[in-house]
Amino acid sequence: MAGKKNNYGWIIVAYGVLCMLVLHYGTVGSQAIFLLPITKDLGVSTTTLTLASTYSTIVSFIVTPLAGTLMNKKSVRKLLFAGVLGMGLTMVAQSYVTSVYAYYAVYLIRTIFNPFALMMPFATLVARWFSKENRSFATSIVFVGISLGGVLLSNPLTALIEMFGWRTTYRFYGLIAVVLLSPLALLLVRDYPTGYEEMIREETPKEEGTKADFLSLLKDKRFLLVCGGMGCISFIGCSLYHISSYVQSLGYDAQFGATVISLYNFVCIFSKMIMGRLFDKKGLKAGIWFGALGIIGSYFLMTISIFKSSTALLILIALFYGIGNTCQSITAPSLVSGIFGVKNYSEIYSKMTTVTMVVSAVSTPVLSAMYEAGGNYLAAWAVCLVLSVVSTVCLLAASRIREER
Repeated sequence: MAGKKNNYGWIIVAYGVLCMLVLHYGTVGSQAIFLLPITKDLGVSTTTLTLASTYSTIVSFIVTPLAGTLMNKKSVRKLLFAGVLGMGLTMVAQSYVTSVYAYYAVYLIRTIFNPFALMMPFATLVARWFSKENRSFATSIVFVGISLGGVLLSNPLTALIEMFGWRTTYRFYGLIAVVLLSPLALLLVRDYPTGYEEMIREETPKEEGTKADFLSLLKDKRFLLVCGGMGCISFIGCSLYHISSYVQSLGYDAQFGATVISLYNFVCIFSKMIMGRLFDKKGLKAGIWFGALGIIGSYFLMTISIFKSSTALLILIALFYGIGNTCQSITAPSLVSGIFGVKNYSEIYSKMTTVTMVVSAVSTPVLSAMYEAGGNYLAAWAVCLVLSVVSTVCLLAASRIREER
């Protein structure tokens, strides 16, 4: 059964950890390390380079809902293989670009593969293979891989970039995905557990089920509130691209910036598992409040650091940021399954991701522009602080509506 601790789902979780460690961290979590070397190499500003995420929004808006629908009807195993392989190949291609326009082109192509290779397929698989008593915890273990990547790879990556350049380092990453990760998708992943239909019946509410089309979802207050809360989290979550630059703007070197990244990723390993257990055992509100502690606390301290910083303060910021960064990966899948159930999970999750993706695409260049306009991150962190409060209010309201039904 899907709820047993010795079910095959744990093998899929282990593969998910490996993918998150290598592939997700290599393409998303490590951008704070690669950002400055790439901009210097291509001779462009951080705002210009991060506009790639804005341009990719149009592609993502089309591909992400399609990916959710396909995963609900087709083999996630085969789609995951194609996604991982495609991402690896585009990483290799990206290491050869010589202009920002070529960078944009490869980035957009990789955007097509993202929904099939990163968080959504594993969130979908975990929702299928685990019952509600362990689902968020299993999800948290998968996404611990992202934090492990930060702990294990931040400093080595920084050193490799300094020694061999970002191109060789990025190319190596892509080849690992092509040679190692993509074949393992076919060998290790299974689409459904025995007893899946029974679990669906047990978890489906007695009242009318949630429809997965956009029109129906946009009439659902729960969906709108979750999108509002996760949209705020997506906006402020893009600050991870700026952490190294932020630390250096305070007068520290790149190596210390990598140390801060390693520290908050180390904290995130444990905070993800704690949040997963809170969602499973204590309910939605407990998990939301735990994440709020991190995001509100970190951006409050980061705002203060602009006026007076110290090594001790940056370490404290890393501790809170490690808790807050947990919201990026654990909150969304936990809320979707907790509020809407497992039926039509991938379609609802993909549509929520599509909405929040628009926000994150705008966030990255906006934060860069704020930094370049003011010469520091004061305005950026102040905006993130306000949005962290807004996100908490929205998510708590969504969970309250769920409890009243």
